[in-house]
Amino acid sequence: MNIEEIALKIEILDRQNLSKSAEITNYTQSALTSKVKKMESEIGQPVFKRTPQGLKITNVGIQYKNYLQLITQEYEEFLQSVGADQMKTKVNFGASHTTIKIYGASIVNALNINNIPLDVDFTVESSNALNEKIHNSEMDCALTSNPIKHYPDLTYDIIATERFEVISADTHIINFDEPTPLTLLVLSKSCMYTRAMVEFLTKNQIPYNIKEIKSVSSIQDFLQINNSIAVLNSKLIDLYNYTNIHRYNLQLNNVINTVFIYKKNESTKNSILQLKNVIEFILEPIEKAL
Repeated sequence: MNIEEIALKIEILDRQNLSKSAEITNYTQSALTSKVKKMESEIGQPVFKRTPQGLKITNVGIQYKNYLQLITQEYEEFLQSVGADQMKTKVNFGASHTTIKIYGASIVNALNINNIPLDVDFTVESSNALNEKIHNSEMDCALTSNPIKHYPDLTYDIIATERFEVISADTHIINFDEPTPLTLLVLSKSCMYTRAMVEFLTKNQIPYNIKEIKSVSSIQDFLQINNSIAVLNSKLIDLYNYTNIHRYNLQLNNVINTVFIYKKNESTKNSILQLKNVIEFILEPIEKAL
């Protein structure tokens, strides 16, 4: 039983908005559209009506959603009856905004597919905040951009090498040799990508203001505003199929290591090692492809 696939179907049917579901589930909107078509093919009837106001669930869709929710409830009751929840080890795991969007769903899927008995609670914050929380024993481990400060009691294992890019809409390409005031669009004001770009703008005396846009897909919409640029992980740009953009080759270091952080005295803790192994397995083919 693929309970994650069932949960995804319930999310799609319940929200009736593929764009918002894409943001929450880390799937692309086109992937969710394909899943809707597959659902309707399996049932033989439409689960949504297409209206000028958007998707509206049909009576068949409501019945199907209720059926899926019943399966989920019965499955959870079964797990409780056999004590499955008690067998899982809880791990408080942190990730940056970028990391959770790129790898979050893959990590959960890998844990479920391989029946790894870990109950992972995700916390999404900046790399510096996650770093401090692990140091203060408020969190077990984290996957995030390599923070500036390294605590002597923590281990920082490099898991992947990330690249970020500076982009704008190709309809208004920015001339960085002119001190035109810019709007910098970012996922998080405190992330390492933002810090690197701010240092570049400050060094080159380019006036700017920062707008934090939590939605990756919405950043491309905001790029239509004149004199707007964005700084994003290259994988996110590809994942969300950005089109009609201009990529800049600026004189700044756009390579940042992604690290797995945990306490040195917990280096042999089985739950942390299991999660680290899962993450390394997921990222290995990605790194080889780069």
